[in-house]
Amino acid sequence: MSTASAIDDTGGHPPLTYPAGLPESVAPLGADAVAGGTRMLVGALLATGALLVVGAFVAPKQFYYSYLFGYVFALDIALGALFWTLIHHVADAGWSVGLRRVFENMSRAILPLAVLFVPVLLGTFGGHLYAWYDFVHAPEPTEEHVKHLWHVKHLYFATPFFLARLVCYFAVWIGYSVVMRRWSLRQDAEGGRALTQKMQWWAPSGVALLGLTATFFAFDMLMSLQYTWFSTIYGVYFWVGGIRGSLATCVLIILALRSAGHLRRTITVEHLHDVAKIMFGFTVFWAYIAFAQYFLIWYGNMPEETQFYLLRRNGGWYPMSILLPVLYFVVPFFMLLPRAHKRSPKWLAVICTWVLVMHAYDLYWQIMPVLHPDTIHPHWLDIAAPVFMFGVLIASAGWGFLRAPLIPIRDARLNETIGYDNETP
Repeated sequence: MSTASAIDDTGGHPPLTYPAGLPESVAPLGADAVAGGTRMLVGALLATGALLVVGAFVAPKQFYYSYLFGYVFALDIALGALFWTLIHHVADAGWSVGLRRVFENMSRAILPLAVLFVPVLLGTFGGHLYAWYDFVHAPEPTEEHVKHLWHVKHLYFATPFFLARLVCYFAVWIGYSVVMRRWSLRQDAEGGRALTQKMQWWAPSGVALLGLTATFFAFDMLMSLQYTWFSTIYGVYFWVGGIRGSLATCVLIILALRSAGHLRRTITVEHLHDVAKIMFGFTVFWAYIAFAQYFLIWYGNMPEETQFYLLRRNGGWYPMSILLPVLYFVVPFFMLLPRAHKRSPKWLAVICTWVLVMHAYDLYWQIMPVLHPDTIHPHWLDIAAPVFMFGVLIASAGWGFLRAPLIPIRDARLNETIGYDNETP
């Protein structure tokens, strides 16, 4: 048995005792272990944060769109991590107990991202981001063909209702991410199945609420960029990208920890292989959703639906639209298809980095044509914003690894994850 100092935010529980038989140390990293990396990360955050502040003054319109792009990129991944935390409890999964702490730490980013949502609100109520803002705050139109639209949008985007929805979204996300991690850390100190059963009892409602709130967040913050466009499947399209991005980020974090000498015998190639298989499945699922949305809109050929794709047929957006399914589906499909690639850390690092870059590509394609309808206008803020937001996510996850064990050490299913074999030849 070994002991460690008390972990953070568990309510003052006694020092940890680690179960016998662990193949290696899973103690918190401690500040000294990652001092160099921490300095680099803090430096990058300060530099990109300063660039965003400068951009807000020199190019305010571009700033708000780039900020929204970077913000949604990181939030989508953090919500995906919360999904995996919850779904592991719903499925009563034993093999993924070791991975769960990674997702719990990643979902910590939702809290700082809630604070960083303020500039998005300023862009919204300043009239910089959404055309619907001017439309619903104008007097009732006299033209018959837009009267109904004004009445509907006037109610849906009324400021109290709009803000109340956002408060509900973040309350659900923060509540579940904080509570699930807190119970998980309490279990590190107390052990037993009671907390496992408690998390399993609450997780199904969390999955349902997460799906509902993420869907309406996508409607409110992304689909409403073209407020006369409708797609009922868009919410699924949004959070599937985040679920996929969170898997890629999880693998990259694990590979970074393993390269630093941690979790080499606790999270093995067997775990990575199965995560890659799930990522492969969601690669196909993303293609299914993307094609279903495009096919139904093409087949219906209704102006309020086709406008989304018509806007992305202009200038440089058209080749970008053609390349999207190739780069985001075909390339990772064949990269993930061979079994050897799913078991190779080097291949997985390349694939996961590719998936994250393409996730950003997809969101850029969804957001930026509204600002630049004629053609692509690359801007340095389009790089600074996602780098800053993703840095916040990594910093939040890293802070969790500094203060708490790297895996849930008292989960009753710990033996299933330590000796896991995915039973493939």
